[in-house]
Amino acid sequence: MNRKQRFYCRRRTVIKYVKLLAIAVALTVLAYLGMVAFPPLMFSNHITYQNYEVWSDRTIPPQINQVLDDATRRLHTSDLYEPNQKINIFFCNDSWRLWIHAFDDQSAANTDVWLTHNIYVRESDIATNRFYAPDSKPIPDLIHRPLSYVIAHEGTHVMEFLQFARPLKLKYPHWLIEGYADYVAKAGDFDFDKNRELLKIDSPLLDLQRSGLYRRFHLEVAYLIDKKGLTVKQIFANPPHEKDLLTLLKSDAIF
Repeated sequence: MNRKQRFYCRRRTVIKYVKLLAIAVALTVLAYLGMVAFPPLMFSNHITYQNYEVWSDRTIPPQINQVLDDATRRLHTSDLYEPNQKINIFFCNDSWRLWIHAFDDQSAANTDVWLTHNIYVRESDIATNRFYAPDSKPIPDLIHRPLSYVIAHEGTHVMEFLQFARPLKLKYPHWLIEGYADYVAKAGDFDFDKNRELLKIDSPLLDLQRSGLYRRFHLEVAYLIDKKGLTVKQIFANPPHEKDLLTLLKSDAIF
């Protein structure tokens, strides 16, 4: 075999392996998209309760009904709530499942608002209505944030996206999206005056970066709804600047 023949032989070999690699990549992408689009295929346990469809990679205990009833109680406080709205929940007790579907295995839960509107919840103890923090860390504000709160919080995101269009995070401020979800999920379990005083002294509890909590955002939304009498639709139609809201909340002139 001369040099020219060897060159063409090597080129054919390279082209062959490039094609095989391209096929492997394409099949991997298709498999991933299939898992994202049809997650029930990855979860062996399933129940239907009222307007909820629940899947889990572990056995689902009967106490799920009480957890979902409490989540419904919280969601029902929202003007956006539709009793017939189907809610799909996937319990990812194996953290890699949460990462596959949400690209995040540290959050309590995440919602796919772009494709399926599915809610993905991290490892949880359904029987005691609680979720587990990553790395066994203490859960901030646990008394006000049971598992039913997490489900209601993510369920509110589903309602927000259905009501106010899908590019929600591009169109509306983060404080409003998360603040309203916290407002609904807490279902009135929030001391406005106490949290306002904490804001005035710059308490870390009202700083998302320091606490991991949405309490400042909740305070801002509570002011607009409970003190100013605005509806959630009015707020989303014309969101105020957060800086102006914080100035008002720290001022005694308006109270």
